[in-house]
Amino acid sequence: MNAEHIQSRLHDALHRGHRKATEEELAEVTAVVLAIVTEVTVELAVVIAELAARVQALEAQATT
Repeated sequence: MNAEHIQSRLHDALHRGHRKATEEELAEVTAVVLAIVTEVTVELAVVIAELAARVQALEAQATT
């Protein structure tokens, strides 16, 4: 799922008018939000792993 697809689905979901959302529309919005949260979680995990590796390298360098 790419950023443009996610943005398009969120835009469509937010601009449906003043009527109440159906269960199907709510499920679509929920799916998009969960996809965003998943992507952010993956990115954060990568950043944390990279930082941990850098800290390890610095600690190893400091002890030599």
